[in-house]
Amino acid sequence: MLIQKHILPDHSLLAFWKMEETEEQLRTMCDLCDEDLKVIGNNSAHKRHIELLSVRALLKAVGINQTIHYNDSKPYLDNGYISISHSADIAAIIYNPEHPVGIDIEKISPKIQHIASRVFSDKELAAAKGDLEKLTVIWNCKECVVKLTNDDSINFREMINVDMPSGFSFQDNIIINCTLKKSEHTTVFSLSAMKIEGNTVAWGRGK
Repeated sequence: MLIQKHILPDHSLLAFWKMEETEEQLRTMCDLCDEDLKVIGNNSAHKRHIELLSVRALLKAVGINQTIHYNDSKPYLDNGYISISHSADIAAIIYNPEHPVGIDIEKISPKIQHIASRVFSDKELAAAKGDLEKLTVIWNCKECVVKLTNDDSINFREMINVDMPSGFSFQDNIIINCTLKKSEHTTVFSLSAMKIEGNTVAWGRGK
């Protein structure tokens, strides 16, 4: 079920789908192309089917009538740019007609504490102060950077710096600046974040 839809100032479309339907119900809610059927046929995981079908139903609900293609598992469209993410119960998409975009959604869970010291810098850990929501947002931001660069070789702890604003609050429209330093090059990303039904999500684009 479509639970939220936002048109952002840069004309991006941000939307969320609660994954609560059965696979059979979802199939009646979307129009599957041959490429979709091939992806489903090549993957036996039921959860993967639900994720794919939920995104297709979401796209239809918000009026994006395009086929999603894949390049090394990265989704792309013939017209415009899309990024997709899933948590345990929500599918999220961001679409922009002109600029590459990235999105990541994660369930807020104590599990993030088990990996925090390996993937977050000392500065990021100090900014989060053990707060699960802030830790998860930092993870969201790092995942967005990887998606925006399409570079799986990035070291989360050493190469990506997430500058969490002091007094961070989901009630404020705060921009989170992230920098990627790799091979003597620095790239800056401007990201936003929100909380939705027990999840945190970050999205944005390069500056």
